Order: sequence, then C-alpha cells, then structure tokens
Amino acid sequence: MKIKFIGVGSAFTSPDYYQSNMLITAKSDKRLLLDCGSDARFALAESKIESRNLCEALDAIYISHLHADHIGGMEWLAFSTYFSLQHKKLMLFMEKQQMQDLWEQSLKGGLERLEGQITHLTDYFDCHPLAENDTFNWEGIQATLVKMPHVITGQINHHSYGLLLREATGPGIFISTDTQFRPNLIAEIAEKAEVIFHDCETSPFKTPVHAHYNELKTLPPTLKQKMWLYHYQPQPNYHPQVDGFKGFVAKGQEFEFS
Repeated sequence: MKIKFIGVGSAFTSPDYYQSNMLITAKSDKRLLLDCGSDARFALAESKIESRNLCEALDAIYISHLHADHIGGMEWLAFSTYFSLQHKKLMLFMEKQQMQDLWEQSLKGGLERLEGQITHLTDYFDCHPLAENDTFNWEGIQATLVKMPHVITGQINHHSYGLLLREATGPGIFISTDTQFRPNLIAEIAEKAEVIFHDCETSPFKTPVHAHYNELKTLPPTLKQKMWLYHYQPQPNYHPQVDGFKGFVAKGQEFEFS
C-alpha cells in the first residue's frame, strides 16, 4: 500500500501546499482518492490525473466529512466521470448519514438535473454507505471508520471520520482527517496503529475545531514517535523532529508500507 499526499494544507492554503487530500494505491495498482476538496483537480493534475483520464486513474473515493476543502471538488469529479467515454462510476465510501447530507445539502443543486432527466448521487457514483465504526474492504485493504470530533455545537454536531487502514500483512496506519485534540482517543487508536497521520493546526490563533501543534506537543514521546503532521497552515514556524514527531508531511510526499 502507498499513500501519497497530493495536498497537506488547511482549508485556507496556497498552491505550494494544496488542501489535504490523498491517493491510496493498493497492491493491484488501483487508487482510492481520500477526500476531494476544492483544490483537488489541480492537485490531481500535478500527479498526472486530469479530467480526461480520471476513470483510468481512479477506482474509488472516500469522503471523511462535508467541509469544502474535503468535498469541494465532488461536482467536478461527478460530471467528469459521468461524461467520460468510459462512463465509469467510481466507488464512493462514506458514513451513511453524511452520504445523504452530501447529496441533499451540497451536491443536489448542481447535479440533480441533466437534460431530459432527474438524477441522484447513485447515477454518478457506485455508493457504499457505511455505519459508524464500520469496516470496508477495498483491494485487499481493510479500512475502519473512526469517528472524530470536529465541530461540536451541542445540537447538530459535525464529525469527521478518520480511517484505520491495514493490509493482511503490514502496519496499521491511521489517518485522522479533521479532528479536535483528543489525547485519550488518539492514545487508544495508537494501540492499533504503528503510523499516524494527524491533523495539525499551526496558526498563531488556535481554533477549537482542529488539534493545534502546541496541544499535540504535549502527547507522550512514544505516541509522537508514530506521528506525521498534516493539514497545517502555510510556512509553519515549528520544528516537529525536535519535538519528537516524525515531521510535517510535504506536498507530493508518498509513503510505502509493506
């Protein structure tokens, strides 16, 4: 399995970083896109994946939550695959309520009407709705959803669903997606994962909806030794290796696990 970060930045970033979306490549060489933000078509193009070859280059997509830096490219992706010569539907994996909300609250306005017909999300994607903490198997990779607190209103909360990945052999790999700082939760996950890619805010003004670098720095050394940091603001003024982390993930950086 390979994981390539086609972007590593926060929602408000620059082309030097792009928003945090990833390509996961299985042993079969099929690829799953993890999140499809507003920058995705440009980030994918830098990996030689463009509208004309999406159906050949991608097999599936996983969406963690409904913020635009994670779904802002979905209308482009839907139209590009629908109107391709191959007319191939990518598999779409999502938590089931968020899949419904993706259509009703984000994509329906642009995608519901085609000339002469009314369409639905299932006309564009091969939909696989998942329960909370569900596990799905894709190309020999076992992926388990992990519910992460992101925006907590007290009424209607907005969670992000991280992924715990594992092949039949090889290390457990956890990708947090967007999350608040929850040391007990990340310690529990770390018992199942040898490598952790964690959301990391580096802004001088901490927000309540992302784990900030200064919070993550308080984690035990044994946990930080497993941790790569991503989803950060441009030009972070921190030194993660000095503080015991593996480092900041660079845009375009690819990790191979066996």
